[in-house]
Amino acid sequence: MATLARFERVTLLVLALVHIVVQLTHGYSHIEADVSLSAMQQVFIYVVATFMPLAAVYVALRKDVRLGAGLFAVSMAAAFLFGYLAHFVIDSPDLHSNVVGDYADVFFHSALSLAIIEFAGFAFGFTIATRKPR
Repeated sequence: MATLARFERVTLLVLALVHIVVQLTHGYSHIEADVSLSAMQQVFIYVVATFMPLAAVYVALRKDVRLGAGLFAVSMAAAFLFGYLAHFVIDSPDLHSNVVGDYADVFFHSALSLAIIEFAGFAFGFTIATRKPR
């Protein structure tokens, strides 16, 4: 049991760190492609997509892995929905097909990478949070 919990905690931490790296890359592409965000979008990204996953990992590492994983799953699901709609559905400057120039490819690939890591984070966190206690 201790080995499984350790694996789950480490995997949550790795997912959170990879997510941060991809977020930084995507944020840089926003700057270089001159795609601005509203104040509300920035708050959402800072609180839900950046702070909450890190706080969830802290809870998983220090307190309760299932609770931390549940918080992680919620934050990743919310970040996934936000990013998916913004980058792939809603016609706005943030829609990947509206981004042109030298950083259009970085913008698209980092947005796609965010969607993949956020969905994976949701699925992994949800799996841990909803498993039956042993």
